[in-house]
Amino acid sequence: MPKFAPALLALLLLASGLASAGPWEEGYTAYQRKDYTTAVAKWRQVADKGNAKAQSLMGQMYFYGQGVKQDYPQAITWLNLAAAQGEPKAHFRLGSMHENAQGFTQNKLMAAVSYTMAAELGHPEGIEALKRVSAEFSPKETALVSRLAQTCIKRAYKACESVLNP
Repeated sequence: MPKFAPALLALLLLASGLASAGPWEEGYTAYQRKDYTTAVAKWRQVADKGNAKAQSLMGQMYFYGQGVKQDYPQAITWLNLAAAQGEPKAHFRLGSMHENAQGFTQNKLMAAVSYTMAAELGHPEGIEALKRVSAEFSPKETALVSRLAQTCIKRAYKACESVLNP
């Protein structure tokens, strides 16, 4: 076996892996290079097929204006699609948007509902955000947040945007 054969084999395997990379991986690679326009184009392909993580990332891209014009309504649309599938980052970002009046009228109750769902789904910052936003809630407001969050959870996160976006 020639001495260069292992190197050639490794190169061929690497090339075949790159050739088979799909839109998700290509989007991630583009994002790492800060080529946000390409990342959006690649992730949109996956998001349009219903991938919750890709939908959440599309929401983030519109939220920050990375690769697209900043557009809170478009961010909300993508985040709602992801949240309807139980994507914790989407719930967390929606909570932040409610809390900080980004695309919504400021509504700390709705922020708390979104943060509750993010926390329930394991988002590491969900509980702290919930504590912060609900620190001055009355017992009645706390009960309302709990009831709204439970409604969304019972619906398996489907159609929660009607509860969260009155």
